[in-house]
Amino acid sequence: MRLADLMGARVRDRDGREIGHVSDVRLREHPAPGADPAGTVLKVEGLVVATRIRGRLTAYDHRPVDGPWPLARLACRAARNARWAPWSAVAGHEPPDRLGDPGTVRLAVPGAELVLLADVHDG
Repeated sequence: MRLADLMGARVRDRDGREIGHVSDVRLREHPAPGADPAGTVLKVEGLVVATRIRGRLTAYDHRPVDGPWPLARLACRAARNARWAPWSAVAGHEPPDRLGDPGTVRLAVPGAELVLLADVHDG
């Protein structure tokens, strides 16, 4: 699977309810296994699930950022209902039926268990 396959994909919870779409995929850098101390690998940490397509989030929503207040304020407003799905909550990915359509990410948990993205930032 490619990262691009996840972006924009519909997200369905354990019960099959559509809860939004993947707005962002978060990666974390880890030391690479083996002898190279400078080597690192990227691992998927989780998905940002936005409730509206127009809720496509900008860089200002990725973490608390000081920036031009109007942009930061708009980004916070757009992200207010975004949810965090840790990678451990992802059960699988189904490719789209037709080229150009979004695929579907299936979660192993109910949508109600996903925490708000803002709460992840605060923690």
